[in-house]
Amino acid sequence: MNEKNIIHNIPKTISGIDTLYYFYESNDSYDDLFLDVIDQLDEAKGRFEKRDISYSNRDIKIQINKQAFTFNGKAQGFFWFTHIDEYFTIGFKDRLTNRGLNDIQLQLNANGIYTLGLKTLIKYIDDLLIDYTSGHKPLTRVDLNIFVQADLSWISKDMFVARKRSYTSIFKEIANKHQLQTLYIGKKPFLLRLYNKIEELHNSKKKEMMFEYFLNNGFDSLENVFNIEFEMHRDYFKAFKIDTVDDLLQRAELLFQDCLNAIRLVDLSTITDNTIDSKNKNRALTHPLWEHLGTSYKLNNFLALEAPLERIKRKSYIYTIQEAMEEQYALAKKAYIHNIEVDEQFYNEVLGFYRRKKSKYKDLTFNTEDKNANSNEPLRKINIKELDNLELEKYLFTLEEDMNNYSDLDLGMLIKRHQLVHLELKSRGINKPLECVF
Repeated sequence: MNEKNIIHNIPKTISGIDTLYYFYESNDSYDDLFLDVIDQLDEAKGRFEKRDISYSNRDIKIQINKQAFTFNGKAQGFFWFTHIDEYFTIGFKDRLTNRGLNDIQLQLNANGIYTLGLKTLIKYIDDLLIDYTSGHKPLTRVDLNIFVQADLSWISKDMFVARKRSYTSIFKEIANKHQLQTLYIGKKPFLLRLYNKIEELHNSKKKEMMFEYFLNNGFDSLENVFNIEFEMHRDYFKAFKIDTVDDLLQRAELLFQDCLNAIRLVDLSTITDNTIDSKNKNRALTHPLWEHLGTSYKLNNFLALEAPLERIKRKSYIYTIQEAMEEQYALAKKAYIHNIEVDEQFYNEVLGFYRRKKSKYKDLTFNTEDKNANSNEPLRKINIKELDNLELEKYLFTLEEDMNNYSDLDLGMLIKRHQLVHLELKSRGINKPLECVF
């Protein structure tokens, strides 16, 4: 698609917010949260060091309200952790040694924004920290973006004019085979990025997620997609009286319109003078593509994307060493009361028993009532009546994992098997099966 075609063939677009950084204002209970986080951190490190085992930050995991996080390290006075599903990154600081204004910092990641929806993700974090914050969320950075289903490689830096000279004084242009791949204009606190999104996703872990997002929003997976985004920091959007996350969600569309005016793509063919210089370019008409983006940027659909919070919380739960130790303590107490000796030999016998059970279960496969969806080979049938309680609960857990993760197996079959397992458990007097984690 060339420049002339883009004028006559109006491209599809998807509006959104690609990046969001903000703080939480903490309350008087924050110290309890911070001390608990540091205690978990020290305890996790101690378990490795006690056994003289080398480890990296990512080997260390903590929990906040039963949701799991991986340690990233310490930077800028904050201890940083990433959600187990990489939905967001959160930082905590010691208010006694770092007296900055806010104690909790959030960086929302693409995994969370495009999988859960921005409003759901923010609500999830609000609920997670509800006991330690006032609810006030000062904004620090936002990237407003619009995906365009078109080849925009015909655009060059010479086609832009800016409201302020400083916006276009710094630029970076990356081309491949004489076609634009990436263009940066400006610098913090305000800059424009325009780049080939499909090229960026080639070797990215986000590839499948983003292609699913595009398809769900009406894009053709075989066509080009470019991303146009404006990165803004606090010093820039404060001038528009945008201070908090709520302010941003109310005024994001107006802010994007202003961004298009601040760095403007112009139609050079509308300059009548043969000489194209900065003065003449400012008199050029705005390019039809830029006009189209201005009328297209609407956030209703983007903000309407919402995932069920309870499902997110269940998926993000992990069984921790601390919980395992508490359960073992309860079992040891029960054994003591009933004069059962719990020693090294006892645990060796338990381990042997567990391995035999695990080996037996490993050979079990799903019955699709004939064949695997991706194979002509019939699968081994499972008679749930022959499974013991532990195996049956494990089977239920595996079925739920497949349903939640969009398994290639037939969904109708999975639901049917899931119902049958529930009925079998109920017949054995197990109405609420345990969440098994192996």
